[in-house]
Amino acid sequence: MCIGAFGPGLLLLIAMIVVTSFSQAQIPEVVHSVGIPTQTRAGTSVQLTILDENEKPFKEQALVRLTNQETGRVFLQVSRNSVAKFADVPLAMYQLEVGAAGYLGQQSRISLTDSTFDFNTTVSLVRDPAAVELRLSDADQLPPKARKEAEKGLQALELSNFVEARKYLEAASQRYPSSSSINFLRGYLAVQQKDPDHAVTYLTTAAKLDPKNLQAQNLLGQVYYRRGDYAHAAEAEEVVVAHSGESVVARRVLANSCLQLRQFEKARENSQWLVDRGGTEGLSARLTLGQALAGLGKNEEAIQVLTAYLNDSHASSVAPKVQQLISQLKAADNGRTNLEIGDPDLNADDTAGNAGMPADVDQQQPSLVAGVQCPANLLDETADRTKELVDSVARFSAIEHLVHENISPQGTPTTRETRQYDYVASITESRGTLGIQEFRESGDLNMPAKITTTGLPVLAIAFHPLFRNDFEMKCEGLGAWNEQAAWLVHFRQSDQKPSRLRSYVAPNGTFPVRLKGRAWILADNFQIVHMETDLLQGIPELRLMTEHTSVNYGPVQFRKGTTELWLPKSAELYVHLGKKRFHRSESFDHFMLFATDTTEKAKLPASGPSPAQTGDQSATKPQ
Repeated sequence: MCIGAFGPGLLLLIAMIVVTSFSQAQIPEVVHSVGIPTQTRAGTSVQLTILDENEKPFKEQALVRLTNQETGRVFLQVSRNSVAKFADVPLAMYQLEVGAAGYLGQQSRISLTDSTFDFNTTVSLVRDPAAVELRLSDADQLPPKARKEAEKGLQALELSNFVEARKYLEAASQRYPSSSSINFLRGYLAVQQKDPDHAVTYLTTAAKLDPKNLQAQNLLGQVYYRRGDYAHAAEAEEVVVAHSGESVVARRVLANSCLQLRQFEKARENSQWLVDRGGTEGLSARLTLGQALAGLGKNEEAIQVLTAYLNDSHASSVAPKVQQLISQLKAADNGRTNLEIGDPDLNADDTAGNAGMPADVDQQQPSLVAGVQCPANLLDETADRTKELVDSVARFSAIEHLVHENISPQGTPTTRETRQYDYVASITESRGTLGIQEFRESGDLNMPAKITTTGLPVLAIAFHPLFRNDFEMKCEGLGAWNEQAAWLVHFRQSDQKPSRLRSYVAPNGTFPVRLKGRAWILADNFQIVHMETDLLQGIPELRLMTEHTSVNYGPVQFRKGTTELWLPKSAELYVHLGKKRFHRSESFDHFMLFATDTTEKAKLPASGPSPAQTGDQSATKPQ
């Protein structure tokens, strides 16, 4: 990506340099086979029908996993129209696991003993009360015009286009201010845009308008906790726990709030619940439980729990403090200590002076199915799909639509400009690295505010085999993107690797960019469907504070033939640079496919490449 002149005398170029299972619990066993007799075969077919908590067909995608208890072999399927089917499954005892984003995972054991019968069973999924559900729960109560504006705002919110989301949700609220769901969506948006004051206002209103809106109370508690208002955080989360004791996030915030308030028995009770529940939440809750036990004067128990936390979370950012706490407890006579360590994932974030900019990936808490184990081959399969993406990007042209909006310090758009370009990308591979050039053709190549952006469509290249080792990658679990089951992978630039993916080029030098981000990878085909990235740290020399990107990918079916390519569909960019803040949206349509004959080169626009050309550790100046 490249940025041109920012005001008199400043020329800046931003260039892309391309180069466990479910929580432990009593597992019921299903030993019957139901179905129609079939011909003799080595294995059998398994069909699972998934229902929601109202015993109706499950609308979202769910991931279903069968694990052979004898061999460990795993079978994975994604449900279609509430049904998941497996063919030729060898006879054995299996662990059956079903998970979907926003719902509590279910598990059981099934016994496949007769190959002459198909095995059919039904599973009901119950919504996870801790999950954030972006929907209009009171849509039938909204006037038509308000509902239309709210639906547009909801769609923009799901696509991380926060500027558009704010515009439509404000319009919807003006038409019908008494909607709990619209106020909740505005509160959720304010959280994403680092505006805690408005978040508290909207979420409080949502909870008052609908006392059953537990997710408004839950998110309100999280906002209060991050602001250090632990009393109000505990008050909000106690309401959630009272109505839904299964809420993992509410229990977690409540336990840590009580710890900060030195209400050690309440902190112990709620953190113990999380530990007993198991899964990743149980592991992290040991930190809170250990401190609560120490506060109650139970030294030996506290040391045991905190040591277990360190054994499982040795890379935690608070590990040195935990070790110090253990040493203090061993030396203490009365079991009391003044050292309190907050949950690193719940710590307050600094939102001052950055209103209107999205929360970065480490501050977001996507909904995950608790304890679902990621496939071992996830990164390898994704790398293969990324190679296909790189090949595909070099095979198409499109119309690029660009919208640029300057943002005020209060986070509201002040100006809006639009552009349209004929777009072509060129990708070359040489000596173990990739070079990408983007070509645009139009009557006026000057982009709004003299800021030229390139490289956004190909951010997924971070997962390419040539660059994957530059990043530390960790699968966070099973979530969803647009109601499609997806694995979430967090990545960050490795401290031991140089930054090759991105750099900023300015008159005063070249500044490598160290990135972190999250990718949503579809569970059924390992395609990257969505990516978000942020800076690991700002660049003081450029006064660059924030750069948040959001890119969507999807299949494109071309008219001629049966060719389908997975291509970038849209991208959002938010930048806070000095006194300038802006939001930029790019979208692509009217895709045209080049000839697949490798001897035929793509016809590039006569205007030549955009100001930023990318290559290993180099970039051109704006023209």
